[in-house]
Amino acid sequence: ALDELAAAAAEAPGFSWRRYENCSGAGEDCRQSQCCLDPGLQCYSKDASWATCKASCDMQEASGRQASGGAAHWSCTPFGERTAPACSWEHENCLSTRCCRREGFKCYAVNTSWATCRQEQECEKEPANETRRLRGSVAEEEAAEAEESEEGCTELGGSQGTRMLLPAHGPSSAAAKTSLFCFLVVTPSGAVAEGVRAGYEKELLDMMRMKNLSIFGCDASRVYRGQKAKRGDWKSVMNVDIFLGVWKKIQEDAIYKRHDWTVKVDADAVFLPDRLKMHLVSLKPPAHTAVYLHNIDFKFHFMGALEVLSSAAVDVFLENSAACRRYIGNSGGEDYFTMQCLDALGVGHMSDYSLLADKYSSGPGWNLFDVDPCRDQAIVALHPYKAVNSWLGCYKVAIGHQAPDDFVSCEGRWEGEACSLTSERKHAPGSGASDGILFRK
Repeated sequence: ALDELAAAAAEAPGFSWRRYENCSGAGEDCRQSQCCLDPGLQCYSKDASWATCKASCDMQEASGRQASGGAAHWSCTPFGERTAPACSWEHENCLSTRCCRREGFKCYAVNTSWATCRQEQECEKEPANETRRLRGSVAEEEAAEAEESEEGCTELGGSQGTRMLLPAHGPSSAAAKTSLFCFLVVTPSGAVAEGVRAGYEKELLDMMRMKNLSIFGCDASRVYRGQKAKRGDWKSVMNVDIFLGVWKKIQEDAIYKRHDWTVKVDADAVFLPDRLKMHLVSLKPPAHTAVYLHNIDFKFHFMGALEVLSSAAVDVFLENSAACRRYIGNSGGEDYFTMQCLDALGVGHMSDYSLLADKYSSGPGWNLFDVDPCRDQAIVALHPYKAVNSWLGCYKVAIGHQAPDDFVSCEGRWEGEACSLTSERKHAPGSGASDGILFRK
């Protein structure tokens, strides 16, 4: 019986973005493609000159609207086949969808009435207590049957994959505009690394506000208060719930709705908003589209020091964040959670690996106060710089007011100073501590 399920799944595979990547999106004419990009939709004809993707099409209802002065009559002739239904979350029954929302997961049939999404290496009998814990997210009778009659792990399908968007083409109005709502989160009682002053985020914030730098150079900005995060496995920071609370405040403020992009910036990131706008112009993301940006060529390509989401992407995230927390969990970092959530919800991404330079991706040998990475004129945000002098030193290098060689060497720096790993400058005998700049232009 399980072999028959697998054979049927091979003939009618589940949804994937790659499978439907050449189909028509919402609001587009689907007469030529005769298929729909979004899950569960069908291409329906209105007349000889227009067809579009809809969940359903009722000729009688359309005719009634026409009679009352509403929409014109639709023929409702279907073109092509209906797109496969939306994929399943982990621990939902994926028997009918035959696919999983999250990349790296596959739909495995346990018996003829129950299938679930798991990572390949976890394809084994699900513990009964886990099934009981998840009751409420699936029908109780299905969970009970799965608990009582597990038989095997037969693959029915893979994940929907991730959705990569192409630049807008056609008139300039097809590309998104560049208005920015930027925010950062300050945690007064947050833990600090060795050599970093307690309360450094507040000092950085006061400096940024006074000089109109970082988020204060955006079209709109807001500072939110955070909480001290716990440490998880592998020394990871467990801050998902903290940031979900921040996103709730962003939803209540609704400032983001008045702007094209929402940008989350870490306080210790040297962020240049004008550069981000230039990158967005070059990327040409499609207007009125849910999209977020992959920002660095490291691991999963999305690090939390700079997170850039379109307003439409924020709408999708806020509407579904509770479901993401339920299925993805809250035990890791907010950046990985945000990326996994957006991907699972079908929000597309574009990639610009020059958005962020993060020392945490550099391997051993980097220095917290080194300004050398800041000389790259393409980078939008540089991270981390956890002191006013090193933050401003990096900023001055980034805008060309100083060169790394103008700074004291990192071997010879004194406490509180910015430095350069490539500089050979040393303090003159008898001189006192400074901001680390030994030669001023």
